Amino acid sequence: MAYSAKRKLAEKIQIQFIEADMDIGFGLVDEAKALRASGQLESCLRVLNDAEEIVADIERRLEQLGATESEAFYPLLFELRNEITEVARE
Repeated sequence: MAYSAKRKLAEKIQIQFIEADMDIGFGLVDEAKALRASGQLESCLRVLNDAEEIVADIERRLEQLGATESEAFYPLLFELRNEITEVARE
């Protein structure tokens, strides 16, 4: 397999990991909201911490991609960060 084909495959895999991490991050935010609503503050904070770790993973993965491939993810990442912050403030 040529170098450029391997590079493209690696980028595709990174993008799939980022997409999965985004899904997990938003799922964790939803879980944190439900936990907060049911009065389980300690569990809510643990889940929010997990979501923040996912954000850090996404940021690391985006740094490995080129600007063109990563730019589409920044609005979603911004939204995910905002939701985490919003739940933490409630």
